[in-house]
Amino acid sequence: MQIQSVVLYSLDGRINEIPFDLGRVNILSGPSGRGKSALLSVVDYCLGASRFEIPAGVISNAVSWFALKLDFGTERLFVARRSVPLGRAASNEFFVRPNPDHETPPLSDLKPNARRDDLVEKVGSLLGVGVTLLPRADGTAERQKLTFRSGLIYSFQKQNEIANPDLYFHRQSELAQTIRETLPYYLGAISPAIIEKQAELRNKRKRLREVERALERSVSIAANRDAELVSIVAESTRLGLIASSDIPARSSAAQILESVSSTLQSTLFGDSQLADGLDLDLLKQMNTELLSKTRERLDLKKEIDALERFENDQNVVDNALNEQRRRLTALHLLADDHDSKQCPVCESRLESVTPAVADMQRSLETLIVELAMVSSDKADVREQLSKRRAAVTNLTSEIASLRREVQRLKEEESSIKLLLEQKHEVARLSGMVDMFRRLISVDDDETRVALELEKASLVTDIEELESETNLSDVRAKTATFLGGIGQQITRWAREQHLEYANGFLTFDLRGPRLVSETADETIPFSRFGSGRNWVWYHLLGHLALHEWFASNKRPVPNFLILDQPSQVYFPSADGQTEDNDWMEVRKIYEWLFDVVEKFEGQMQIIVTDHAKFENDPRFTDHLKHDWWQGGSLVPQGWLDQNL
Repeated sequence: MQIQSVVLYSLDGRINEIPFDLGRVNILSGPSGRGKSALLSVVDYCLGASRFEIPAGVISNAVSWFALKLDFGTERLFVARRSVPLGRAASNEFFVRPNPDHETPPLSDLKPNARRDDLVEKVGSLLGVGVTLLPRADGTAERQKLTFRSGLIYSFQKQNEIANPDLYFHRQSELAQTIRETLPYYLGAISPAIIEKQAELRNKRKRLREVERALERSVSIAANRDAELVSIVAESTRLGLIASSDIPARSSAAQILESVSSTLQSTLFGDSQLADGLDLDLLKQMNTELLSKTRERLDLKKEIDALERFENDQNVVDNALNEQRRRLTALHLLADDHDSKQCPVCESRLESVTPAVADMQRSLETLIVELAMVSSDKADVREQLSKRRAAVTNLTSEIASLRREVQRLKEEESSIKLLLEQKHEVARLSGMVDMFRRLISVDDDETRVALELEKASLVTDIEELESETNLSDVRAKTATFLGGIGQQITRWAREQHLEYANGFLTFDLRGPRLVSETADETIPFSRFGSGRNWVWYHLLGHLALHEWFASNKRPVPNFLILDQPSQVYFPSADGQTEDNDWMEVRKIYEWLFDVVEKFEGQMQIIVTDHAKFENDPRFTDHLKHDWWQGGSLVPQGWLDQNL
């Protein structure tokens, strides 16, 4: 995959297309502030970066869509991605379509038809990115589908990366583990056959664990069968289901289980007192009735006490009245038909009736009436007392009857609880018997023999697969391939007379990092001195990797974007002085031209830089865009419209 052009769309639909030559070094030179360094971020964004890292301000404010025209050799693809709305990390709106005629669609055609996952899947499919094995701590490997973005790491060198002694690869601080895990795949150290055999190995190891567990269970059952059977018989005897004499001597486990099961079934499902059961509502109702009648009897007793006190008071009054009547009647001073105007002693006529005699007569009459009333009240009281005493007697009888019934129900409740507990224990025992029967049903000689044979076969297969897919072989092959790449780096470094080239230069995947191995020590890249070495070794390592990728047809994009490789030399502002720094910068470009020509079209390099050598025909031949003359990533006219 190489880049035919980078395309930017303004808010009103104007287009700025920046084309590049395939299979060559393309130089984009210009002063600061023209958007050179942003070109790398635009390419990364269009290829599915998860973050929008295009500089804020001028570019993001003036551009509505960013796009790429991609060349895959036999296919061409147009990929566009919407600029980021305010407050969003990245847009998930893509426009993707085949582009065989190298067309640049107008803004009106850019209707979102894909999402990030679709774009990543499409590009990965065209590149041929497949499945790899990721080593795990236990020595096994996990099969995983890769995305092409894990190979895109080797296609970018930003301004703060290309001369960095601590970080060798693009975004290495974030993606070091990804590089360690996936570089063996991109080098070709992990073949499809190994991947498939690793998957088969994982399945057979899983089946072996299952077989071993089944065998352990079978052995455990056989060892504990007699003890379990004794426990079942003892429990059955304790519950009264069977007697020891019911089990014939030398009975097999199956016969004993059959005997116990038969008794259990009749106990669990036969008739029992539980069929009628205890009516708990009736017991509650009778307790309520007992309480009500007890309270009613208490109320009646209180009424009887009150009536008896009233009767006593009436007797006192009656006695007093009778005493007065007796005294008045006992005088016999007057006959019942005596004339009140005649003297009761001499029988002479009285001029007037004596007041005292009349009063006594009236008092006697009143007393007789009162005595009659008291007698009537006493009769009523005796009647009420009689009724209430009879009611108390009846209630006492009913209460006694209720208490007997409640006691009977409570005793029945206790019996049923005991029966329920026994039922539960019988059910538990039934479960034990069923489980034991299932266990011994699989614990037979044929099953064990089959499992043993399968285990032996699996062990043999696993040993063969392990020898064929040994991850140490993958590691050894990776080290060999990196050694070959290191030889190329060493050869190039010696041609350029670089420091540390007296040792053997190679990659240490544990970093990942470049190292120089000498007879005395291994020098990591972080200890390489001078900015010159840092830039050169970044270039040498990346081009050596891409040479390997291209020659072995690995699914890695065949382009490399370099931002500001001349930064450590600080050339003069007028660009005319032929000092050592300028000569060093020209050497870098001459080397890039030579190496890419040897790729024979299989490698594209895009360099964004300040450097410009107008009098160097070879440099000017590769100077694709000269922004010293006024060009920029975002045309000035777009900016003027946004003011």
